Amino acid sequence: MSINEMLHPQSLEESKEMLESYKPSKILAGGTDLVLDLRRGKLEADYLINLNRVKELKNIEDRETSISIGSMVTFAELKENPLIKKHFSALVDAAASMGSPQIRNIATIGGNIVNAAPAADIIPCLLCFAGTLKFESKSGRRELSSIEYFNNYSREGIKDKEILTEIILPKTKGLSGFYKLGKRNALAISRLSAAVNINIVESKIQVFKVALGAVGKYPFLLEEIEKLVLNKEINYILQEDVTNLISNVVYESIKNRKTMPFKKEAVKGVYKEAVLRALICGGNLNE
Repeated sequence: MSINEMLHPQSLEESKEMLESYKPSKILAGGTDLVLDLRRGKLEADYLINLNRVKELKNIEDRETSISIGSMVTFAELKENPLIKKHFSALVDAAASMGSPQIRNIATIGGNIVNAAPAADIIPCLLCFAGTLKFESKSGRRELSSIEYFNNYSREGIKDKEILTEIILPKTKGLSGFYKLGKRNALAISRLSAAVNINIVESKIQVFKVALGAVGKYPFLLEEIEKLVLNKEINYILQEDVTNLISNVVYESIKNRKTMPFKKEAVKGVYKEAVLRALICGGNLNE
């Protein structure tokens, strides 16, 4: 690792100016992944731009129809925030399972998204909630859905001079849950994860989103699941028709990998646990 200087902007505007002026540079958010990559020689930079003092990126705001989460919000802050607990219990589950307390105090939601790792804990939740990502640079701003971002990552992925500033989640009346299967000796790494978002009207399923992590290059939404369960009774989502379809999706996604036989079966349990967490949180387990 060869870094000439660590820069500490005080505002978002100053951060964008530094990205434009100091080359080559990298953004430092929590740094739990970036520092390791620099040490291993996977990344090179002369300058690190540390966003830790940029207060605009640390807010969680209640808006009329959505919740805005700054990219520098840590997983520890996400886990304890009352707005997140009220509207997005899957995010609370994901934040609580994110490594050790020390990691949760440092790792940021923005860093988890931008790294775009297959096992990133937060991404399946964002896909289920149809979250929007906001990027800024000196040359302008752009917003796009998290689904579009990860479905077309080679084209839409964050650019060199951009900063992910904000994650916008539409408020939902649905129930949500997240669960991951991880190795005991690597608490921060997920072997397999699932997030669900369920909206029930008069005991019938009106919205049902399922997203998986660590079973492909990037986490992804299973769009075919919603068609299968639409207008069915809530108990149907735990039936074999649904779990077998999810298992088949995993098979098709990683059929050439040696982990496929294990994940093809394990995903059924991971999915069911995410569903049960959502239903228990919403008090609908027995409906």
